[in-house]
Amino acid sequence: MAELRFGPKALKETAPWLLRTRLRQIDSLLHVALKNAQEAPHDLAYETEHEHLTWSELANASSRVAHVLAAAGVKRGDVVALLAENSPFYIASVLGISRVGATAALLNTNLGGRPLSHAVEVSKAKVVLVSHTLEPGLRDCKELCQSLHHILVFDENPYAGLVADAPAAAYPPAPVKAEDDFVYIYTSGTTGLPKPCRVSHARAILAGAGFGPLMYGFRPGDKLYCVLPLYHANGLLLGASAAMIARVPMALRASFSASAFWDDVHRYKATAILYIGELCRYLVNSPPHPKELPNPVRVAVGNGLRPDIWPSFKARFGIENIREFYGATEAPGFIANISGREGSVGRVPLGGLAGWLRIVQYDVGLDQHLRNAKGFCIPCGNDEVGELLIRVPRVSTGGLEYRGYTDEAATQKKLLHDVLKKGDQYFRSGDLLRRDADGFYYFVDRIGDTFRWKGENVSTAEVADVITHDDGIDEATVIGVPVPNMDGQAGLAAVVPSAEFDPHRFWDVVSELPTYAQPRFVRVMGGLAKTGTFKIQKNDLRNEGVDPATVRDPLYVRTAAGYEPLTLKRWTDVREGRLKL
Repeated sequence: MAELRFGPKALKETAPWLLRTRLRQIDSLLHVALKNAQEAPHDLAYETEHEHLTWSELANASSRVAHVLAAAGVKRGDVVALLAENSPFYIASVLGISRVGATAALLNTNLGGRPLSHAVEVSKAKVVLVSHTLEPGLRDCKELCQSLHHILVFDENPYAGLVADAPAAAYPPAPVKAEDDFVYIYTSGTTGLPKPCRVSHARAILAGAGFGPLMYGFRPGDKLYCVLPLYHANGLLLGASAAMIARVPMALRASFSASAFWDDVHRYKATAILYIGELCRYLVNSPPHPKELPNPVRVAVGNGLRPDIWPSFKARFGIENIREFYGATEAPGFIANISGREGSVGRVPLGGLAGWLRIVQYDVGLDQHLRNAKGFCIPCGNDEVGELLIRVPRVSTGGLEYRGYTDEAATQKKLLHDVLKKGDQYFRSGDLLRRDADGFYYFVDRIGDTFRWKGENVSTAEVADVITHDDGIDEATVIGVPVPNMDGQAGLAAVVPSAEFDPHRFWDVVSELPTYAQPRFVRVMGGLAKTGTFKIQKNDLRNEGVDPATVRDPLYVRTAAGYEPLTLKRWTDVREGRLKL
């Protein structure tokens, strides 16, 4: 019924944007912003506590940025790296880069040193537009700075600084095609150096045209509140783009603050919020706020909301509609939950659209897909866990094509060929999902995070959910670590306790898990390192392992008597097989 209700809305409010893009009547978000400036020049577009831009002011700011970039030698087809915090000027900068016909490489503000140098180098940008607060970190990359043609710095008031002397005459927008690159959005780099994903103008329009009317259900008087970084796909494409296409104002904050969240919601009179799952967990675990109820929010849109947090988040803050989705910046498709079924990332409307999405059998231990006698992948049945594959269309689908990365080898690595028939190709999501009998999809784990122990596949996400359900643990992540002379990998739970870690209580909590899924090791930490979008950086934990000679944090090992401190002697006993896991 939800799908049937949304069908007419999609035809009326989303399809026309796709048609106009297809007919080249509109080619970019810049064109949308300029149209808004003509038709509603004095309406608020984007704001923070200290900066407000109307649609006409946004258009003017983008023109001034374009003038500055052109004076620095930027021309059509170039790449400009943007390193700055959330602000209305950030959006004006992205549009200004587009206005000269260039592509914006959106740099993670948390990067420094080699990862930052790498991110700029692989984009092939020779000009960097950077905020004064992040300039010192950029200057620390001396070799990178020497290779750049220009470093353009703006301060807290760029309108009185960087762009103050730019010509007042409107910079003529460079001609672009909808299929041209609009921005590079980088992968999180949780398991390696970030890779720039190529996002076309058409994809940016598609994201805004789909999420604005369908997921948010924007209507007159609405306002979107976003604390997610604009260098991330959610913040820019599902936030700023959706607000622009719906001509709904959007309030921004430089970074998430649980204590300030509800104050901001009321200050801006926000009716919609954009989330990622960890943001919701922080809010649920925060002390009661005097303004959390009642609040004006009627819809929350995002991804990664864990099943154990979902009902608490909805009930505590009285949010009527929670719209979860599943997708990736570079993927040629996504799944949306428009019916509100708790825990699900959604379902594909009206029966699945002829094999667009497939969950196929995947052997975690062998790290490969299972194939039948004819050499084709084996589709999973109901509630059977496998890797989600998304079909790559042979022709452009108005923004849902697979463009990959700036590195062609990395682009090809994400493709799987001859999946269900000879010659077909699918995008590898890298995620394990399952689908129930009603066609609803559920996220299970990342392929790199699931590990095999005692002949069983262990989902790190499911184990972490059980652990964090206990009030004594504020945060937890689970990984598999190799143990000398043992097959598979043993579970390591890295936990941040709310007070002193209690190994006996932890034993009671994990006892509800199957024996093979109970972590064999525990590392007690003061905090978990995260990316700018709250993804836990597991790679360092894997590399450090559980050797007490090198790990400074307290370690515990699961024995027959419970969890006991992992001393050097016990570690030796584990390695030599005297202490059985």
